[in-house]
Amino acid sequence: MSAVSSWLLGIAGVVLLSVLAEFVLPEGQINKYTKVIFSFVILLVIIMPLPNLLGKEFDISNFLGEEHTLQEDYLYQLNLDKLTALNEDVLSQIQEKGLQNVEVSINANILAENLEIFGICVDLRDIEYTESFASKDITKAKLIISEIISGFDLLKNVKVEFEE
Repeated sequence: MSAVSSWLLGIAGVVLLSVLAEFVLPEGQINKYTKVIFSFVILLVIIMPLPNLLGKEFDISNFLGEEHTLQEDYLYQLNLDKLTALNEDVLSQIQEKGLQNVEVSINANILAENLEIFGICVDLRDIEYTESFASKDITKAKLIISEIISGFDLLKNVKVEFEE
């Protein structure tokens, strides 16, 4: 089958589908929208072979956008979930060491494609020591918290600030 005959057959097929859809669908708004959509599809079917005839490369994705565009909402939620889980893991390990009422805030860009962590702020103003923590030394508590934080791959080489 030649290119011209397959092109004409494609046009005829889309027109036939358009006519069938018009008969099947009831009168009203949906029928109007269907006509507009099929008109656009027919126009695309008619225009698509023209760049090949002119000898130029034509890719419709250049006009409709990138195929692999990531949506900000999805990235935001994904990175927010990662950040929340990371924060909870850090807090649970700090509590396992015998330090209570420690607040950890991780500063990050959650809209980036990969989660970017800028810094960590640890609030020790309301710290409480349990019996499992041997001494009530704030310097030792800072050292242990720093070790816990550096134990996470995402948090290595991230600046940690303490508030007392």
